[in-house]
Amino acid sequence: MKLIGKRIIVRELSFKDTDDYYEYGKSENVGPNAGWKPFSSKEIANRMLSSAILSKDCYAIALKDSNKLIGTISIYNNAIRKYKYAKSLGFSLNEVYWNNGYMTEAVNLVIDYVFSKTDCEVLEIGHHSDNYRSKRVIEKCGFKYDGRLCKYKALYDGTVIDADFYSITKEEYERKKDYEKRIKTEI
Repeated sequence: MKLIGKRIIVRELSFKDTDDYYEYGKSENVGPNAGWKPFSSKEIANRMLSSAILSKDCYAIALKDSNKLIGTISIYNNAIRKYKYAKSLGFSLNEVYWNNGYMTEAVNLVIDYVFSKTDCEVLEIGHHSDNYRSKRVIEKCGFKYDGRLCKYKALYDGTVIDADFYSITKEEYERKKDYEKRIKTEI
């Protein structure tokens, strides 16, 4: 898969991404918000990257002009919903690139891909209840709040967290797309 946006590309991960993956994965501000322990070494980053590459459901978010990895985005089948046409979405981003719209751009590209190129009928996403940056991205991309799962999971350090979940259906996505198209033609 290769999705091209205005400033980013969503593409396959590569071992060439190891240094960039380690750069942001070692941050105390990134890993814990995504549910993983910050990378303590480049070796651990390389092992985690290997696992992500093998999973075939995790993709690179790279800057369009330099191909530098700045984050990852995953589309996976083990959704909370027990419905064969549901998929889940997850993401992480190098904190240097926070608050610049890169993740919103990546999520919108992936939503379009999922509903245009796969049989997915509902896409779900969640975030730790205190992760307000992820919440904002999710809401800007048109997901609707489904609810909170209290005591959702224990993190690597034993901290038990709540998680908030959202979803968007293919029909909601198509209505949003039609509305945006009408607005553009009226301007």
